[in-house]
Amino acid sequence: MCSVSWLIDDNHYQIFFNRDEQKTRAKALPPRVQHMDGMKILMPIDPVGQGSWISTNELGVTLCLLNNYQGSMPSNVLFSRGLLLKSLSKEESIKGVCEAFERLTLSQFAPFVLLAFDLSVCRKGDPVVALTWDGIKSFIKAAEAPLFSSGVDLLQVSDYRKAAFEQIVGENRTPDSLLAFHQHHHPTHPHMSVCMHRDDAETVSFTQVIVTEEQQEMRYIDGLSCVQLTQDALQKNTTLLPSRSALALSV
Repeated sequence: MCSVSWLIDDNHYQIFFNRDEQKTRAKALPPRVQHMDGMKILMPIDPVGQGSWISTNELGVTLCLLNNYQGSMPSNVLFSRGLLLKSLSKEESIKGVCEAFERLTLSQFAPFVLLAFDLSVCRKGDPVVALTWDGIKSFIKAAEAPLFSSGVDLLQVSDYRKAAFEQIVGENRTPDSLLAFHQHHHPTHPHMSVCMHRDDAETVSFTQVIVTEEQQEMRYIDGLSCVQLTQDALQKNTTLLPSRSALALSV
């Protein structure tokens, strides 16, 4: 149960991510720098599985994880999808992520869609890549924003949110319009809104990732985006990760 959109230009890319979860799930830990095989990675941590749903590393590779509730659940013992994202977050490019994905034993994981970004989407106009496992087969293809996941009425929810996207964002894809989209809440359709409210689940956090040649920036808002997401809150809850190339030039 998530909503993700993005904005790409010649100099940087930005990702906007609403995470929806059961109300009984433990609160996530805010973003912090992890070290994996010599790579610095910025990500929030889910204390339940010790993994994450979004990460960005010092080479500008960002991953976003959406559960694929409509897939077929494998019958064997499963590992956390958040740990899968965490393990791939140290890769140096979209190509590296795809190669590592193809080496995985995917039957160990519940179905998912993993989005992969790097600075080639800016420099060369390469596509954002969606790596998908539906519980039976896997495939890799270009992704288009926005994307959604939902365990309840996915088709209806997606149609509703896409209509909201066209109304709020349309051709005017700017940071402000995308932030407004991720705050979207309709009082009579709260279960389908981008900031989702249901009796059992709701939007629990919003994450914005901004990646340039110089640094990675992660802005993390804990709570309902329709209430908590403000410019002041974004500025106060920002964590920076300098790029490896920028650090090398400064030495």
